[in-house]
Amino acid sequence: MSELTPKPEPTLSPKQIQAIDGMSDQVRFDHLVKSMQQQKHVWTLANETGCLLIDTGEEKCLLLFSHQQLASEWAGQDHNTFSPLKIELPVFIEKWLPGMANDGFYLACQPNLEGEAFVEAPEDFGVNFR
Repeated sequence: MSELTPKPEPTLSPKQIQAIDGMSDQVRFDHLVKSMQQQKHVWTLANETGCLLIDTGEEKCLLLFSHQQLASEWAGQDHNTFSPLKIELPVFIEKWLPGMANDGFYLACQPNLEGEAFVEAPEDFGVNFR
């Protein structure tokens, strides 16, 4: 495989999905950051009108997932009109994080199927990629 050919997205087994879902918020957050650093992309959920933002009552959050399957599983519960959207890491860091900070949005990092997630301000999240 040449360097120009992108690596295929690894497939998660049901056990792997269950293991990630069962991690604490902090461990899922750490898993997301490590995955983003290795894979050079992140996943969120979007439909024809835009990205899914979840209102926690305190913040409006964009959901971030380390893997397309995790995003699909999450969407399938209550948001089946949304599909996984892949965002390349440089674009996410250079455009999405500043835009979200300007708009006052937060990031829900690797939410589990119960909707629990580590919530982070975009400017704080960006520190992981400097």
